[in-house]
Amino acid sequence: MRTREQDEKRHEITVGLMILIGIALIIFVIFAVSRQQGLLEERYELNVHMSRVNGLQIGAPVRLSGVRVGSVTGLEFGEESGNTKIQVTLQIQKSVQGKIRENSKAYIGTLGLLGDKFVSITMGTKKYRVLENGDELQGSDPVDIEKLIDKSVGALDVLQQTGVQLKEISEKINSGQGTIGLLVNDDKLYENLNSSMTALSQLQTDLTEGQGTLAKILRDTTMYDELYTFLKNANILADSLVNGDGSAAKFVNDKAMYNELVADLQSMKKIFAKIDSGHGSAGKLLNDENLYEDIVRATAHLDSLLIDIKKNPKRYLTVEVF
Repeated sequence: MRTREQDEKRHEITVGLMILIGIALIIFVIFAVSRQQGLLEERYELNVHMSRVNGLQIGAPVRLSGVRVGSVTGLEFGEESGNTKIQVTLQIQKSVQGKIRENSKAYIGTLGLLGDKFVSITMGTKKYRVLENGDELQGSDPVDIEKLIDKSVGALDVLQQTGVQLKEISEKINSGQGTIGLLVNDDKLYENLNSSMTALSQLQTDLTEGQGTLAKILRDTTMYDELYTFLKNANILADSLVNGDGSAAKFVNDKAMYNELVADLQSMKKIFAKIDSGHGSAGKLLNDENLYEDIVRATAHLDSLLIDIKKNPKRYLTVEVF
């Protein structure tokens, strides 16, 4: 049988072994996590200046094209080109240094639904210089969520008002108010449109089959030939008027003939004016009523004389024989 002392010693040994195993597990986990996150790898520092960091904290992960390569180790206010900015210090694994170059850029992203922040770095190209320890990395300021929310609220208000207006317009259209409402709800418009389409279809059929006056005009080349001949003759006439030697061409081009014609027209105008005012024989003939009546009477007497001569020629004709 085991004694009490043996049992206690055995219990102590068991507890000691359990403690050793626990310590070994803890050390293993620490080494595994450190190796996974690169905590035991050699690192170098890069600095990024940003106007705001949107809740980024020390210890936040740094990712290169989505792969974790370091962490944020410092957040301090600094100066860049005379402007106050926040200097973000990054510790990055030395093994990826060749992939981060002068054209690489850093920006703040959001991780998961909880909104944890991280710094993401884009891959550089080989034609640019590799950034060394303490160099400046280009940074892009994150989106100002508050301003974005304010703009979104304003946009939602405008969208809501637009929706209300569209609803009112839709109700007016459905109720048949306004021009659009009548167009949508009035059956007469459809009937008129249908009639118009039928008429157009019939017109197209007539034109295709050559029926009606319009079809004959479109298909018959006689009218085209006549119109072409007319325009050709008109062109010849215009050319002869401009460049020809005839009277019409001289009238068009000779200023002296034009001036003579104008002078003749003015003289005729003066003559007509005198006649109209009763000057001269022609004026009296046209304007003197007594003269007109005397001429009428003389014409009547002459007519009577001629009639009498026809009836009694012997009265006016006397033949003497010697």
